[in-house]
Amino acid sequence: MELCAGAYETTARMATFSTMRATAFVVLAGLLAGCTSTMFEEPRITLSPYYAVYQLRGDMSVQTDPGGGAPLQNNPRQSLQVFGMDRHKNDVGFRAEVGDGFGGLRVDYYRLDFGTSRKGILNADWGTLLEDDLVRSEATMDEVRLSYIQPLLHTTTTWRDEDLDLNFGAGGEFAFRDMQFSAFTDDLMRRQNVPIEGQNLGINVRCRAKWTEIAVDLDYMISPHFVLGGDFDGVNQDLELRASYAIPLRDFTFFAGYRYSQLTAGGKADNAEYAAKLFIDGFQFGLTVSI
Repeated sequence: MELCAGAYETTARMATFSTMRATAFVVLAGLLAGCTSTMFEEPRITLSPYYAVYQLRGDMSVQTDPGGGAPLQNNPRQSLQVFGMDRHKNDVGFRAEVGDGFGGLRVDYYRLDFGTSRKGILNADWGTLLEDDLVRSEATMDEVRLSYIQPLLHTTTTWRDEDLDLNFGAGGEFAFRDMQFSAFTDDLMRRQNVPIEGQNLGINVRCRAKWTEIAVDLDYMISPHFVLGGDFDGVNQDLELRASYAIPLRDFTFFAGYRYSQLTAGGKADNAEYAAKLFIDGFQFGLTVSI
C-alpha cells in the first residue's frame, strides 16, 4: 500500500509539473506572437546602464547530515540577517529596449555581488554549520530577464495646461537566475554552499504617466509556479517603480527608481535539501540613451 501511495504521489507531482510547464509555454507563445506588433516598423532603441543600491533579505534552511547513516536532520530557517546580510550594497545593471518607447522588447541584466564582514551567531544547525557558530556570508547572482509588453490602452488628458499621457500594457517575461550563497564560520573552518539556479516565465503589466518631460513607470511581474526548470518554484514577484526626466532636445533621460523582488526557491545543496524565501530590494539611479 505504501508503495502504491508513493507511486501515486510521484505521478501527481509529475502531472502538476507538466501542467505548469504547459501553461508556461502558452505564456511564452503569447509573448512571441506579440512581437509582430507594428511598433517595430520604426523601432526606438534605448540603452540604460544603472547603479543599483540593493539589499538581500529573507530566510533559508538547510538540512544537516548527523553522520553514522542516520536520516538527514531538518533545521529551522535562519534569517539572512544572522549571516550579516542586512545592509545595502552597490552593484550595476544594464537594460536595452526595442519598441515604441513604451511597449516592445526589453532585456535586463543585473549582477549581484554581496560580501559582508558583519557576523552573527546561529541559533540552530544549518547544513555543515552548527548551533552557536559565529558566521558570516557572501552571495553572487547573475540575472537575465527578457520581457515583451504589448500596449493596450492610451489616453490623454490635460493638467496645468499641458498634456498628461497615460499608457497601459501587458505581456510576458522570461527570467534566468544563477545564485551562489555561501555561509561560513568566522575562522573559515566550516562552510556551507547553496547553489540556486532556475528559469521562470511570468505575466507582467506596465503603466506610465507622462507629463511634459517627466514620466513615472510602474512594472509588475508575477510568476505563479511557471517553472521551466531549476530551483525557483512557488510564487515569484517583481515590482519596479521609476521616475524619469528627459532633457529637452537631447537623447538623454535621467531616472531614479525602486525595485522589490520576491524569490521562492527549494532544491539540493550537496546531498541536503534547502528551502529559501529571498527578497531583493532597493534603489537604482541611471541614464537612458536613445540610439
